[in-house]
Amino acid sequence: MFHAIVVKKAAALSSDQAILDLIGYKHLIADKRMPLIGITGVTSSLLITVLNYHEPLAIYSGTALIAILSHLGIYLKVAKPINEQLSSAAVSIVIPATIRLLQLRWDSIIVYRAIILAVAILALIIGSFVGS
Repeated sequence: MFHAIVVKKAAALSSDQAILDLIGYKHLIADKRMPLIGITGVTSSLLITVLNYHEPLAIYSGTALIAILSHLGIYLKVAKPINEQLSSAAVSIVIPATIRLLQLRWDSIIVYRAIILAVAILALIIGSFVGS
């Protein structure tokens, strides 16, 4: 969400070299560390849904699960290939001629990804109140 609110604009104002250095290495590190968070979100939402399938809580945790899986789908189809290109370029210290286009494409989906994650979080929060 921070990227959608802050980094997107900062990257647009930055030089190509700055984008390569910061965004390229950010993706290199994040793509190694974030899968654990994603797996935890999918697993916990799935478990809450399965264990409470007769309860109203299952509707909310199921909504969160669908949102997280949707986010994952968008990431895998659009963001991950861009992340790999920018990470590779950062490591090799070669600015791609398409760096602005890559960043614009990545930025074009980040607001949607942030909204989808907000829906998942809100569904789990509401579900925790409904379920108690």
